[in-house]
Amino acid sequence: MPGFEPHNPFGSAAQLLWQRIQQQCRPLKLPVVIGIASRPVTRTAFTTDQGNNIMQQIRAAFSNIPGVTMAPWLDIDPIKGIVDTGVLDNPMAGDNKEQLSKIQIEIRASGQKVGAAARFNLSAHGWNGYENCSPSLDPFTVSQDFIGEEYTSTDELFNKVAAGVWQASVDTSNPLTLTVRMLSGLPVSAGWQEFFSDKMRRALSRQNAEEKETKIRAERHVSLVIAHDPAGDEDKRWDGMVTIDPRPLGYRISVSVNRRNTTPVSEDGLVTLDELPTMQQWAALGPASRRTSPTPRLDASPLRINARLDGGRSLQQYPFSVGQESYVEVDIPTASIRGPQLALPVDVLGPNNAPLKTIHIPNPSRPNLRRYKLAAGDYTIRVAGTGPAAQDFQLRARAVATNEMLLPEAPGRLLRRFQDWYASVAEDPRTGQRTCFAYTAAQEAGPRYWREQAPFILLQASSAGNGELQHLIEDKRYYKPGARFEAMINEGGTARRLNASPTEAGNFIRPMKQGSNGQPILDMDAVAGYNKGTTLEISGTTPDGRPAHVIYSLQGYRAAVNAMSLECGRRDLANALVWK
Repeated sequence: MPGFEPHNPFGSAAQLLWQRIQQQCRPLKLPVVIGIASRPVTRTAFTTDQGNNIMQQIRAAFSNIPGVTMAPWLDIDPIKGIVDTGVLDNPMAGDNKEQLSKIQIEIRASGQKVGAAARFNLSAHGWNGYENCSPSLDPFTVSQDFIGEEYTSTDELFNKVAAGVWQASVDTSNPLTLTVRMLSGLPVSAGWQEFFSDKMRRALSRQNAEEKETKIRAERHVSLVIAHDPAGDEDKRWDGMVTIDPRPLGYRISVSVNRRNTTPVSEDGLVTLDELPTMQQWAALGPASRRTSPTPRLDASPLRINARLDGGRSLQQYPFSVGQESYVEVDIPTASIRGPQLALPVDVLGPNNAPLKTIHIPNPSRPNLRRYKLAAGDYTIRVAGTGPAAQDFQLRARAVATNEMLLPEAPGRLLRRFQDWYASVAEDPRTGQRTCFAYTAAQEAGPRYWREQAPFILLQASSAGNGELQHLIEDKRYYKPGARFEAMINEGGTARRLNASPTEAGNFIRPMKQGSNGQPILDMDAVAGYNKGTTLEISGTTPDGRPAHVIYSLQGYRAAVNAMSLECGRRDLANALVWK
């Protein structure tokens, strides 16, 4: 479609449809009032927050067109649906009925998922004097990044595939083989082959057990095998393939199972890093003294090992190597520890087992986190016991070249990815109270070697009542106290200053304003202003006097904040920060 831009799908589609409206709906009297109707269909293809995200993008795209005035609602369908009930005649309903009567063009979107993307139709429908106006666009494809990628589990993926395979299998025995590959062509560790084979085996066993219980038809059985019997019935053979595509905070997993003369059964989804075992066989190495395999090389994908200290003066040591000068991060998350002590002594040892100096800034919420700047070479991680009781824990380690930055780990469990923003949730197992997050890591930060981990913006809200929104855009410890600090939101080529300043308590820099009592409070209007921006740029001075800058993308902010609000039942935040 000429003029369609894949990197700006809804914005360019809105411009193209507006051109057709101008051509086919003459004479137009500006401004034209436009209403956005309904979430995309097929509704089963999108979650609620994905649908909201799509409609928000379409509404924002039309609101940026000169000569267009938008109706005051994100979705006019609910308003249309109750016009005849008399509810809108109630004085408490305000001027909703009057506003509805002013709409001249209704924009409707429909779409359905096609693999990892979606196909959309965008059309206009005239009202109130424009009834003969009904232009539409040819279907266009939108990347999943603009819809919102939803994180799933490997169990869910394999259970769906197993159900499809079972349904399409014939009576008696149906053997299935499984191959695992990286989309990039890199080799796959034996640990991953074993992991995915176990997932498929368990999913098939569950389906076979359900068949025995229901006994609807003659029994059939699907089983995972290492290789097909050459003498077996070819019409009963299933060949499975798992394809792994690394993403910034997880992997896209595609599972496809094929049989001759049968439609393939396939599922794909995004899973978090923690869903998969480590790429190298770290756990199989054991203590350095018993190591027989090659030393694993760290990279940006975290290596993880579940380990145990038996108490007393026991310790565990794990060798690793880095191929070039790197920032190395080692951590034992407190949530993974089973034992009386949450702080475990963690060190990285260099040549001759000499402990190395950490560049980590202490963080009370991550007492076992250590960071190092290491030259290429071999090193050892040492974890020591702290008392007589046994301790179970998970050790994590990763490394990136010093010309890049470590990505921060997700707070809580990842839910969605919307372009450059993420939504996640953490739940207190004792109270059931949820804490929800929307966040993004910096696209750029300088000067070089200024910091080992990418800066990040974080919005945090609790499901308890109407608790305060917590919001930070930077860590003041990376800036020279008292030096000039500035935050600017870029809005389509123009810049708007954000009144951001360090808080007296804690290490955060936040958008602030003066409250009615004269005390500084979070500026909710400023945070809502992220809706109009494309980037947020911060400039300041490093502690040693060098000019510093950080650039955040705001693409996906609206959708991530909406998803955060829905997850914690905080519609008030969505209203204040997204729909205001």
